[in-house]
Amino acid sequence: MINQRLAHNSITYFFVMDGAKFETPGLLLAESLRGVLGDGPDIVAYTPHSKIASIRPVTRRMMDLLRVDVCGFDDQHVNWSPSYPHGNKILAAAERRDTDLSVFLDTDVVCLGAPDFSVVTPTTPLFATPEGVPTWGRDDADWTPVYDMFGLEMPDWRVKLVKGRRLVVLPYFNAGVVGFVERGNPSGQRLPDLWLETAMAIDANPVINNKRPWLDQIALPVAAARMGGRVEVLSDLHNYSPYRLKDGAELSNVKLFHYRMPAHYRKYAACRQITEQLLARAPARMRSKVRRRLGMFVRDIQLPEELIG
Repeated sequence: MINQRLAHNSITYFFVMDGAKFETPGLLLAESLRGVLGDGPDIVAYTPHSKIASIRPVTRRMMDLLRVDVCGFDDQHVNWSPSYPHGNKILAAAERRDTDLSVFLDTDVVCLGAPDFSVVTPTTPLFATPEGVPTWGRDDADWTPVYDMFGLEMPDWRVKLVKGRRLVVLPYFNAGVVGFVERGNPSGQRLPDLWLETAMAIDANPVINNKRPWLDQIALPVAAARMGGRVEVLSDLHNYSPYRLKDGAELSNVKLFHYRMPAHYRKYAACRQITEQLLARAPARMRSKVRRRLGMFVRDIQLPEELIG
């Protein structure tokens, strides 16, 4: 039976560092979490076992300084067909953690303010922000065979998408920020385990079409429905996109900024500050290596003189 008390300060933020191109955004994400939240939360960077030995030494050293645990996971026991790199977030989520709450973050996210998960209870199956646009499942009929697969009724509630026309649709979430209670529901079912099982079943069902790259998002609300309990729908401040955002716009109320690409990231003063904090954290002898690793994230950016050497 699940403990009915939930410690909201007992939390792990985790992300997938699947190869060299994810190391730099992973460092910026970790720096942003430490800069805003201090030493409190656990942070884990998951890397496939086959790639963990190839992590660059400078990345390893900075992760140590940021108190980030780098952990391997098995990405070979699921045979996605065709291959599905997005599935690694589900595999990483399925790893066990000791905290009450776990929050998965895409590497192209940075923390700008303390997230508020106070609405989450021990029976919350999922907390997440709706997707921006209906990338899959615009019509309710698209979802019918998905819920039917698991003997579930179609949901009687809806979410408002956060971009464009802000359509009201069946539950559909952006999988760049996915939170859940680590211990699972009163029956001991964990969201990540059901997320993986659900995604694999949907992937194998020829009736469900156009699943790539949205399989993780299709499976997520269905897995939550299988868990039972009330899904907590977070505001877009907890997964904020630069879509139609003016250059240099005010981000003071944003908690988690899903910038998506370096060209967007470096436009904003709040993001550039994270870059400077990361460079300042680096030992002086390593700073030039870290700066080179930042690459596109510092293109055309004027850094303070003391961070250039």
